[in-house]
Amino acid sequence: MAKQKLDELISESEDALKKGESLDKFEVEHHGKVKDSQPKQKGKVAEKIKKEKQEAIKTDETEDVKEVGDIEEKKKEGKDKKESKTKTARPKKGKTKIRSKKYKQVKELVDAKQKYNMDEAIELVKKTSMTKFDGNVEVHVRLLGKTGKPESVRGLLQYPYTTGKKTSVIILNDKIIEEIQKTGKAGADIYLTTPQDMPKVGKLAKILGPKGKMPNPKAGTISDNPEKTKKDLEAGQTEYKTDKYGIIHQIIGKVSGKKEELAENFKALISLLPKEKIASISISATMGPGIKVILTK
Repeated sequence: MAKQKLDELISESEDALKKGESLDKFEVEHHGKVKDSQPKQKGKVAEKIKKEKQEAIKTDETEDVKEVGDIEEKKKEGKDKKESKTKTARPKKGKTKIRSKKYKQVKELVDAKQKYNMDEAIELVKKTSMTKFDGNVEVHVRLLGKTGKPESVRGLLQYPYTTGKKTSVIILNDKIIEEIQKTGKAGADIYLTTPQDMPKVGKLAKILGPKGKMPNPKAGTISDNPEKTKKDLEAGQTEYKTDKYGIIHQIIGKVSGKKEELAENFKALISLLPKEKIASISISATMGPGIKVILTK
């Protein structure tokens, strides 16, 4: 009886499978017990789903790792390209000074390697001046010590002939000292004071010092008779001093001035300087090429 029932059950199950129906409705009695195949099938399905999920997770993780790796690789490539670009980048060049056609023409009149005597140099200055107005004749003298370091020199000079330059001179008093302290402006060319007023003038050291206008006994701008010193300076006496490179810059006259007068003013300046410390001398117009001058004994 049990065998017959089992055969029927198998036959029905096969029909159900052909039709695509579920086998959950079939039950089998065995030794008086009902045997349910549903839990077993559900367990297999659950296990299969779990396995598929695990595989999917592994696949996702692998893809994530690969994606992160690609990103890191791209970052590295970008960094390498940047470093390579930095290494191969050409250094920036300074701006090239563009000279005018006129300057190039007058420059051809001067041999940059040659040193000219004083008379020749003054003649060339007149020929190479490029301004429509009456420019100045400028002299630049570089002084170096025995060690090759810039020399510091300062003093007053009275040129034998007028240079055409007007010098503004002011004698410091309490009112002017207070005004300079408030404004921080010092427009005059030269400032004078007396030895007695130097403690008051010392307050202006931070303003006048950097401008090279601080009264100094070596320059003759500290005087017992500042009124007389002022008249002398306004009459043509001028202060000369070296800059931080050891160069003295002086105007000895106008381009239109007589060659003899310019020559005498040039000699007056050179005569006050220590010849053994003169490294170079050049002369030029306000706008014109520099001309090297040979120092004669």
